[in-house]
Amino acid sequence: MGAARSEQTPAPGGDGLAENPGPLRIFLIDDSSLVHAGLVHVFRNLPDLSLVGSARDSTTALDACLDTSLDALVVNASCRSIDVAHLVHRAAHYCDTGASRMLLLTNDVDDPLCLEADKLGAGGVVLTWEAPGHLVSALRLVARGYRICPPGCGRSRRATPPGQLVRHEAFELLTLRERQVLQLMARGMKNVEIAAELVVSESTVKTHVQNLLVKLGLRNRASAVAAAYELGIARAGMTGRRP
Repeated sequence: MGAARSEQTPAPGGDGLAENPGPLRIFLIDDSSLVHAGLVHVFRNLPDLSLVGSARDSTTALDACLDTSLDALVVNASCRSIDVAHLVHRAAHYCDTGASRMLLLTNDVDDPLCLEADKLGAGGVVLTWEAPGHLVSALRLVARGYRICPPGCGRSRRATPPGQLVRHEAFELLTLRERQVLQLMARGMKNVEIAAELVVSESTVKTHVQNLLVKLGLRNRASAVAAAYELGIARAGMTGRRP
Protein backbone atom coordinates (compact mmCIF):
# COMPACT_ATOMS: atom_id res chain seq x y z
CA MET A 1 0.00 0.00 0.00
CA GLY A 2 1.20 3.51 -0.72
CA ALA A 3 1.57 6.24 1.81
CA ALA A 4 -1.58 7.95 3.01
CA ARG A 5 -2.29 11.37 1.57
CA SER A 6 -2.06 14.13 4.14
CA GLU A 7 -5.25 15.99 4.98
CA GLN A 8 -4.88 19.76 4.93
CA THR A 9 -7.48 22.43 5.56
CA PRO A 10 -7.58 24.67 2.48
CA ALA A 11 -6.13 28.13 2.89
CA PRO A 12 -8.70 30.89 3.48
CA GLY A 13 -10.32 31.92 0.23
CA GLY A 14 -8.59 29.19 -1.77
CA ASP A 15 -10.23 26.35 -3.61
CA GLY A 16 -7.99 23.77 -1.98
CA LEU A 17 -6.91 22.16 -5.24
CA ALA A 18 -3.54 23.82 -5.74
CA GLU A 19 -1.82 21.15 -3.65
CA ASN A 20 -2.61 18.52 -6.31
CA PRO A 21 0.04 18.29 -9.07
CA GLY A 22 -2.50 17.09 -11.62
CA PRO A 23 -6.09 15.99 -12.10
CA LEU A 24 -7.73 14.11 -9.23
CA ARG A 25 -7.58 10.37 -9.88
CA ILE A 26 -11.13 9.01 -9.68
CA PHE A 27 -12.16 5.35 -9.65
CA LEU A 28 -15.73 4.18 -10.26
CA ILE A 29 -17.26 1.12 -8.57
CA ASP A 30 -20.56 0.29 -10.23
CA ASP A 31 -22.21 -2.62 -12.02
CA SER A 32 -24.83 -0.62 -13.90
CA SER A 33 -23.97 0.19 -17.51
CA LEU A 34 -26.45 3.07 -17.53
CA VAL A 35 -25.07 4.74 -14.39
CA HIS A 36 -21.51 4.13 -15.56
CA ALA A 37 -22.16 5.80 -18.91
CA GLY A 38 -23.78 8.78 -17.20
CA LEU A 39 -20.90 9.30 -14.80
CA VAL A 40 -18.30 8.97 -17.55
CA HIS A 41 -20.17 11.70 -19.43
CA VAL A 42 -20.16 13.94 -16.33
CA PHE A 43 -16.41 13.52 -15.73
CA ARG A 44 -15.30 13.60 -19.37
CA ASN A 45 -14.88 17.36 -19.84
CA LEU A 46 -13.61 18.29 -16.38
CA PRO A 47 -9.87 19.09 -16.55
CA ASP A 48 -9.29 18.62 -12.81
CA LEU A 49 -10.83 15.12 -12.69
CA SER A 50 -9.53 11.99 -14.38
CA LEU A 51 -11.53 8.75 -14.36
CA VAL A 52 -8.65 6.26 -14.28
CA GLY A 53 -10.61 3.04 -13.96
CA SER A 54 -13.74 1.21 -12.91
CA ALA A 55 -14.80 -2.06 -11.30
CA ARG A 56 -17.84 -4.20 -11.86
CA ASP A 57 -16.73 -7.14 -9.73
CA SER A 58 -15.78 -7.51 -6.06
CA THR A 59 -12.15 -8.51 -6.60
CA THR A 60 -11.26 -5.46 -8.68
CA ALA A 61 -13.28 -3.23 -6.36
CA LEU A 62 -11.45 -4.54 -3.29
CA ASP A 63 -8.07 -3.87 -4.90
CA ALA A 64 -9.16 -0.31 -5.71
CA CYS A 65 -10.26 0.32 -2.12
CA LEU A 66 -6.71 -0.40 -0.93
CA ASP A 67 -5.00 1.64 -3.66
CA THR A 68 -3.87 4.87 -1.99
CA SER A 69 -2.75 6.38 -5.30
CA LEU A 70 -6.43 7.08 -5.98
CA ASP A 71 -7.86 10.40 -4.78
CA ALA A 72 -11.50 9.30 -4.57
CA LEU A 73 -13.77 6.36 -5.29
CA VAL A 74 -17.34 6.81 -6.48
CA VAL A 75 -19.37 3.81 -5.30
CA ASN A 76 -22.91 3.00 -6.41
CA ALA A 77 -24.56 1.78 -3.20
CA SER A 78 -27.15 -0.07 -5.29
CA CYS A 79 -24.63 -2.52 -6.78
CA ARG A 80 -26.05 -6.05 -6.95
CA SER A 81 -22.92 -7.96 -7.96
CA ILE A 82 -20.60 -6.17 -5.51
CA ASP A 83 -20.82 -6.32 -1.71
CA VAL A 84 -20.51 -2.58 -1.04
CA ALA A 85 -20.79 -3.03 2.74
CA HIS A 86 -17.77 -5.33 2.66
CA LEU A 87 -15.85 -2.80 0.57
CA VAL A 88 -16.44 -0.04 3.11
CA HIS A 89 -15.53 -2.28 6.05
CA ARG A 90 -12.35 -3.46 4.34
CA ALA A 91 -11.28 0.07 3.42
CA ALA A 92 -12.06 1.33 6.93
CA HIS A 93 -9.93 -1.33 8.61
CA TYR A 94 -7.15 -2.16 6.15
CA CYS A 95 -6.40 0.98 4.13
CA ASP A 96 -4.07 3.76 5.27
CA THR A 97 -6.67 6.37 4.34
CA GLY A 98 -9.60 4.35 5.68
CA ALA A 99 -12.92 4.80 3.91
CA SER A 100 -12.52 8.57 3.78
CA ARG A 101 -12.07 8.65 -0.01
CA MET A 102 -15.29 6.76 -0.73
CA LEU A 103 -18.29 8.70 -2.03
CA LEU A 104 -21.46 6.60 -2.14
CA LEU A 105 -24.36 7.19 -4.53
CA THR A 106 -27.83 6.33 -3.25
CA ASN A 107 -31.46 7.18 -3.95
CA ASP A 108 -32.49 6.80 -0.30
CA VAL A 109 -31.11 8.86 2.60
CA ASP A 110 -32.35 6.14 4.97
CA ASP A 111 -30.35 3.41 3.22
CA PRO A 112 -28.87 1.33 6.11
CA LEU A 113 -25.73 0.78 4.05
CA CYS A 114 -25.09 4.52 3.78
CA LEU A 115 -25.76 5.05 7.48
CA GLU A 116 -23.26 2.29 8.29
CA ALA A 117 -20.74 3.74 5.83
CA ASP A 118 -21.09 7.10 7.55
CA LYS A 119 -20.29 5.52 10.93
CA LEU A 120 -17.21 3.87 9.42
CA GLY A 121 -15.88 7.19 8.18
CA ALA A 122 -16.83 7.10 4.51
CA GLY A 123 -16.16 10.35 2.68
CA GLY A 124 -19.78 10.99 1.97
CA VAL A 125 -23.10 10.18 0.37
CA VAL A 126 -24.73 11.84 -2.64
CA LEU A 127 -28.32 11.30 -3.72
CA THR A 128 -28.70 10.04 -7.28
CA TRP A 129 -31.30 12.68 -8.10
CA GLU A 130 -28.97 15.56 -7.23
CA ALA A 131 -27.68 17.73 -10.06
CA PRO A 132 -24.38 16.58 -11.64
CA GLY A 133 -22.75 19.77 -10.37
CA HIS A 134 -23.45 18.73 -6.80
CA LEU A 135 -21.83 15.34 -7.35
CA VAL A 136 -18.72 16.97 -8.82
CA SER A 137 -18.46 19.48 -5.97
CA ALA A 138 -18.89 16.74 -3.37
CA LEU A 139 -16.30 14.59 -5.12
CA ARG A 140 -13.73 17.38 -5.08
CA LEU A 141 -14.30 17.95 -1.38
CA VAL A 142 -14.05 14.26 -0.52
CA ALA A 143 -10.81 14.01 -2.50
CA ARG A 144 -9.44 16.84 -0.33
CA GLY A 145 -10.30 15.00 2.90
CA TYR A 146 -13.68 16.55 3.71
CA ARG A 147 -16.86 14.62 4.49
CA ILE A 148 -20.29 15.35 3.13
CA CYS A 149 -23.75 13.83 3.43
CA PRO A 150 -27.26 14.95 2.43
CA PRO A 151 -29.75 16.11 5.08
CA GLY A 152 -31.17 13.18 7.05
CA CYS A 153 -28.28 10.81 6.46
CA GLY A 154 -26.62 10.69 9.87
CA ARG A 155 -24.85 14.04 9.46
CA SER A 156 -25.80 17.40 8.04
CA ARG A 157 -24.99 18.19 4.43
CA ARG A 158 -22.19 20.44 5.62
CA ALA A 159 -18.75 19.57 4.29
CA THR A 160 -16.64 18.76 7.33
CA PRO A 161 -12.95 18.02 7.84
CA PRO A 162 -11.92 15.90 10.86
CA GLY A 163 -13.65 17.48 13.84
CA GLN A 164 -16.67 19.77 13.71
CA LEU A 165 -16.63 22.52 11.12
CA VAL A 166 -18.67 25.55 12.16
CA ARG A 167 -20.14 27.77 9.47
CA HIS A 168 -17.52 30.48 9.91
CA GLU A 169 -14.84 27.90 9.20
CA ALA A 170 -16.83 26.56 6.27
CA PHE A 171 -16.87 30.10 4.85
CA GLU A 172 -13.09 29.88 4.60
CA LEU A 173 -13.54 27.08 2.05
CA LEU A 174 -15.21 29.45 -0.41
CA THR A 175 -13.20 30.88 -3.29
CA LEU A 176 -13.13 34.64 -3.76
CA ARG A 177 -15.63 34.37 -6.60
CA GLU A 178 -18.00 32.22 -4.53
CA ARG A 179 -17.89 34.84 -1.78
CA GLN A 180 -18.74 37.55 -4.30
CA VAL A 181 -21.68 35.50 -5.57
CA LEU A 182 -22.93 34.95 -2.01
CA GLN A 183 -22.74 38.67 -1.28
CA LEU A 184 -24.72 39.49 -4.41
CA MET A 185 -27.29 36.80 -3.60
CA ALA A 186 -27.74 38.43 -0.20
CA ARG A 187 -28.51 41.70 -1.98
CA GLY A 188 -31.45 40.03 -3.69
CA MET A 189 -29.89 39.65 -7.11
CA LYS A 190 -30.92 36.80 -9.41
CA ASN A 191 -28.42 34.64 -11.27
CA VAL A 192 -28.80 36.59 -14.50
CA GLU A 193 -28.15 39.85 -12.61
CA ILE A 194 -25.14 38.39 -10.82
CA ALA A 195 -23.77 37.21 -14.17
CA ALA A 196 -24.05 40.74 -15.57
CA GLU A 197 -22.45 42.24 -12.46
CA LEU A 198 -19.47 39.88 -12.54
CA VAL A 199 -19.28 39.71 -16.35
CA VAL A 200 -19.57 35.91 -16.48
CA SER A 201 -22.12 33.51 -17.94
CA GLU A 202 -25.28 32.58 -16.05
CA SER A 203 -24.21 28.92 -16.10
CA THR A 204 -20.97 29.91 -14.33
CA VAL A 205 -22.99 31.66 -11.64
CA LYS A 206 -25.16 28.57 -11.20
CA THR A 207 -22.02 26.49 -10.69
CA HIS A 208 -20.73 28.93 -8.05
CA VAL A 209 -24.09 28.86 -6.26
CA GLN A 210 -24.11 25.05 -6.21
CA ASN A 211 -20.55 24.92 -4.92
CA LEU A 212 -21.10 27.39 -2.11
CA LEU A 213 -24.28 25.61 -0.99
CA VAL A 214 -22.35 22.36 -0.75
CA LYS A 215 -19.41 23.90 1.11
CA LEU A 216 -21.63 25.73 3.61
CA GLY A 217 -23.91 22.74 4.10
CA LEU A 218 -27.02 24.61 3.00
CA ARG A 219 -30.16 23.40 1.25
CA ASN A 220 -31.24 26.34 -0.86
CA ARG A 221 -30.80 29.97 -1.87
CA ALA A 222 -32.84 31.32 1.03
CA SER A 223 -30.65 29.58 3.59
CA ALA A 224 -27.57 30.95 1.81
CA VAL A 225 -28.88 34.49 2.17
CA ALA A 226 -29.59 33.88 5.86
CA ALA A 227 -26.04 32.55 6.27
CA ALA A 228 -24.62 35.67 4.61
CA TYR A 229 -26.25 37.82 7.29
CA GLU A 230 -25.17 35.42 10.01
CA LEU A 231 -21.57 35.62 8.76
CA GLY A 232 -21.66 39.40 8.65
CA ILE A 233 -20.93 39.66 4.93
CA ALA A 234 -24.35 41.17 4.32
CA ARG A 235 -26.40 43.69 6.26
CA ALA A 236 -29.92 45.05 6.22
CA GLY A 237 -30.56 47.54 3.42
CA MET A 238 -28.05 46.00 0.99
CA THR A 239 -30.13 45.45 -2.13
CA GLY A 240 -29.71 45.72 -5.88
CA ARG A 241 -26.59 46.66 -7.83
CA ARG A 242 -23.73 48.65 -6.42
CA PRO A 243 -24.04 52.38 -7.14
